[in-house]
Amino acid sequence: MIFGNGTRLTIDPKLEVEPDYYKLVGGETTACLATGFTRQNGTSNHTLFKDKTAAVRIENDKVYNQVVVLPTGNNGDECETESKDSSCEDSIKPDPKVNFVSVTVLCLRLLFIKTVVFNVLMTFRLWISQ
Repeated sequence: MIFGNGTRLTIDPKLEVEPDYYKLVGGETTACLATGFTRQNGTSNHTLFKDKTAAVRIENDKVYNQVVVLPTGNNGDECETESKDSSCEDSIKPDPKVNFVSVTVLCLRLLFIKTVVFNVLMTFRLWISQ
């Protein structure tokens, strides 16, 4: 919140969570993402994030995120070394019950479509025969 010229109010939560750093690579562009921290200046001690971009908080979210696009010569090694856990693993496991329900709903939809097509064809046949 900003009140007037130069007065800025920042409310920090009591719980302090350190950021997790991730190296993002897309083609020739490399970026460093800091995510999941509770202090607005949570990345101030990191060399890549000093005076680059501001930490942002998504509406109704309790944590800040910040990203820095790295220069062409920088491959993002500093981003990886400061990370507590640099691995991104898929935590979603397939559930047999969800798979069964999805296949059942698909079969019911196909049965409904078949019924509608059959009724339309029988209606056309009746109109043609009269």
